[in-house]
Amino acid sequence: MDLSDSALKPAILSLCLARIGEDHNDRRVTEHAMKLYGTALKEMGRALQNSKRIQTDELLAAGKLMSRYEMFHGSTAPEIQTRGLNWQSHVRGAIRLMELRGPRARANRDAHQLLSDTRCAAILTAIVARKPNSFTAPQWQTQPLEAEAKDPSEKLYDILALLPVLFETFDSLEDCQDDPRTHDRRLKLFHRCYRIDLALRKWYALLSTNLPKPLPAVVRPLAKVSDASRDDTLFLFEDSDLSLGAILTFYWATCNLLHSMMQILFAAIQLNGRGELPGELPEHVNPIRSATSIAQSVEYFIRPEMGILGPELFAFPLGVALLYFTASTEPGAEEEQRRIGESVAKMPELGPSLEAFLTSLQAANGPKVHSSSPEEVLGERARTWFRVPPTAACDTSCIGDQALGVNELS
Repeated sequence: MDLSDSALKPAILSLCLARIGEDHNDRRVTEHAMKLYGTALKEMGRALQNSKRIQTDELLAAGKLMSRYEMFHGSTAPEIQTRGLNWQSHVRGAIRLMELRGPRARANRDAHQLLSDTRCAAILTAIVARKPNSFTAPQWQTQPLEAEAKDPSEKLYDILALLPVLFETFDSLEDCQDDPRTHDRRLKLFHRCYRIDLALRKWYALLSTNLPKPLPAVVRPLAKVSDASRDDTLFLFEDSDLSLGAILTFYWATCNLLHSMMQILFAAIQLNGRGELPGELPEHVNPIRSATSIAQSVEYFIRPEMGILGPELFAFPLGVALLYFTASTEPGAEEEQRRIGESVAKMPELGPSLEAFLTSLQAANGPKVHSSSPEEVLGERARTWFRVPPTAACDTSCIGDQALGVNELS
């Protein structure tokens, strides 16, 4: 890869100088980083007019770095959604570049990780928007690589890519409460969720068998080694590497999103159904468990030695957990939310930036909230995500007109 590329070089320098400027509280360095970021944007625009440069890895890498810049050093505009919108703009640009190259471009081993990361970001934008995009289409699962060549993270992305379609279907059903066909469609959607849940469990079992030390059936990460003395189901990230920690938190985030939807669907089907489903959900369909596992992982990812990479990898799972705890009335949810806040506060350099980015991303994709308060933005987004009426505040026990317990089924 040519690091002197006219778009890639200023993108690299802007990210580095922004970090140095903030670490040393040097406004001149920070302003120079912003100018370099602007240069990278201009060069990116020029490159997009060149059919040959569009196909280069350098351009894709520049876009990835600029999205990272927005995540941690982005806009400080009064409009709370600006940073999230800017980040999504870079991801959409990367999506377009990947579309022009086509799914088979990932067969290029030299650029494989870069292209895989871009696909992951595209899938996450689809989840946040609750609508599929081109990267959630089947051809991006089957064409790029042979199945046996995919690593565990890519196989998890394949499962994650199925969620936006589920969300879109779920939302369409909630808009058709009076349609007599809604019940049968809910039942069909629940069975689709169940099949995806089965794929998730198979993925986890396969991941465990490929590790030097198999994972326990239930993984609960710990902040302190001393906590592991009496429970052999606990797992310490200190005994693993960052890649394993990242993939496990992505897995928990996927479980939380899927299991939350399954609980809502199950309650609705049971209320209006005819005994098509068992009397209760399987024990493992428990979103509070996955959200708590994410919350207990915060301190691992924000350690100083992680630099910017740890918080970046953790941003999506953290956002999922915060959304869940904001909406949940499950005992202990408020305490876990407080724990997350305290842990992030221990990271004065990146903590506020990470919180600002997650809040901005939710504001950019949720209902308009005339407030810059992170609590109000997350609260409103959580209510709409779980279809909670405004009068229910942070209570997740409602869907539409019916009182359907989200958490009471745990």
